[in-house]
Amino acid sequence: MDVLLLILQRLELPQSLAFASVCKTWRAAAITASVPRSCTPWILSWAHLAQGERPSPVTCNLYHLLDGDKAYGVSFPRGCFNACCGASHGWLILVNELSNLVLYNPFTTRIIPLPPITDFSCVEAVYRSGGSLEGYHLGTGGRVYGSDELGKIFYQKAVLSCSPSKGGDYIVMIIHRDSDWLSFVKAGQRNWQVASSLGVSQKDKYADCAYHDGRFYTVTFDGLVEKWDIDGLNGPTREVVVAARCHVGLILTRHLVPTPWGDLLQVRAIRSDGSPDGIRFQIRKVELNGCKRISYKDLMGHALLLGLNHSACLHTKDFPGLQAQCVYFSVPWMVETSHWIRRSCAWGGVRIYNFECKKFERALPIRYSKSKRFIHVFPTEVWITPNL
Repeated sequence: MDVLLLILQRLELPQSLAFASVCKTWRAAAITASVPRSCTPWILSWAHLAQGERPSPVTCNLYHLLDGDKAYGVSFPRGCFNACCGASHGWLILVNELSNLVLYNPFTTRIIPLPPITDFSCVEAVYRSGGSLEGYHLGTGGRVYGSDELGKIFYQKAVLSCSPSKGGDYIVMIIHRDSDWLSFVKAGQRNWQVASSLGVSQKDKYADCAYHDGRFYTVTFDGLVEKWDIDGLNGPTREVVVAARCHVGLILTRHLVPTPWGDLLQVRAIRSDGSPDGIRFQIRKVELNGCKRISYKDLMGHALLLGLNHSACLHTKDFPGLQAQCVYFSVPWMVETSHWIRRSCAWGGVRIYNFECKKFERALPIRYSKSKRFIHVFPTEVWITPNL
């Protein structure tokens, strides 16, 4: 036991959680060393990086819902973390220093590189006279983005179909460019495949994507829900499940949430002058003939985790500390509505939305600089549940 405790003193939290999952004896040592439970969702924050700090290697903060005042440092391999665009099945989807995507499991430290950003036809590498990489062109010429700069704005969200930890044929789906392209890559493939690109005339953007019942689903800010078959002989095909429609009022976000009982929910945040914080959430059930509005009571003791992560619906009995019939929200990409969000003190950070009283409260006391006291338009936190 003394030897195990000495080892634990030299581990960061993610490795301590992996340590605790090995056997009963190691779990007992972890409890003695006050290692928190791993099953509850954690929040990974890189807010300090958004405020100008850029250590090398990058260290982010991991927060536990039951002890939000304590931050655990998590170090990443050098050059691996330049930005984050998603979390699925315990894995992070990161942007590295060359603006390429990588899959990284912070609890096992396994890393999987994905095809480079130059695989997309809209991106062209720019080289110096000596042959070293200077940066990238986005579109036709014009500005040269630094090699570590373009990736911060090029990827909006990424989700996995399943965990790479289990092997098998996982798929990565991304919303990118300006939230108007949808692309994917399968395990072992060397090239991205563009599934869809919204036309400039449409003026619509992808808001979220999710993997549900063996298929990827996407939703746009105008409410268009599509189901994707990416294994077709003639390439990826789509089926419109819910048509787009005009909505009175400002739509802040839309999220697709698979449930344990087999439904697919659409959760949207809208501006509401009648709510205490000027914002309220609404829940819809996605059906073949459209979206049906349901009550928060239909969540049946579950909580929703929304944000940059693959949206989750978790039973509070299985995840101590979560409050039933609540939304745990971390800010996703919000560029489309940033003109209003920047003025809202109620929005931003990591928050809990209570459906019954229609009000926000802070979930974690993550501190921002005074100049950033309102919303980060770009994400600085993501929910992640360990997958060991």
